[in-house]
Amino acid sequence: MLALIAQRVWLLLLLIAVTGFTLGVSTPAGFAESVVLTAPRAHDLIKEKEMILLDIRTPEEWAETGLAEGAWPVSMHERDFGKRFTQLLQTYRPDQIGLICATGGRSTRLVDFLASKGIPGVVNVPEGMFGNGKQPGWVARNLPMATLDAAFEDYRGFEQQLDP
Repeated sequence: MLALIAQRVWLLLLLIAVTGFTLGVSTPAGFAESVVLTAPRAHDLIKEKEMILLDIRTPEEWAETGLAEGAWPVSMHERDFGKRFTQLLQTYRPDQIGLICATGGRSTRLVDFLASKGIPGVVNVPEGMFGNGKQPGWVARNLPMATLDAAFEDYRGFEQQLDP
């Protein structure tokens, strides 16, 4: 029962962060600046196995477009996002975890939210998959793409390592 309550609180806080709704609480001073990478640099770090990239869009978005090659489908909209992210933090440091969405809005809000909750340093790819008006995005840069099935298979490999 306690786990269910914690999950619902996490989901509520996540929704607050994503929608931009505030309760008049300011972000604590002194947490690390978020790390921002271009899509090509994120691609390089994934290939070098120095970073994992989470595509936090919806399953419908993944099905429509595919994912960045090497990205794991971990939607911030799923009920178990907090649990999945916590599992990743048991294996990877925050600066080894990157987030990407469609145009950078959700990834930026989530990185800021995590930093405000004591998890600074998560990497943001704010140009997203489709660009943000300043940078063209993963797709327009013609960076490699993966099918949803391939991305799920890659992520399942990580999950199996946790639960042999």
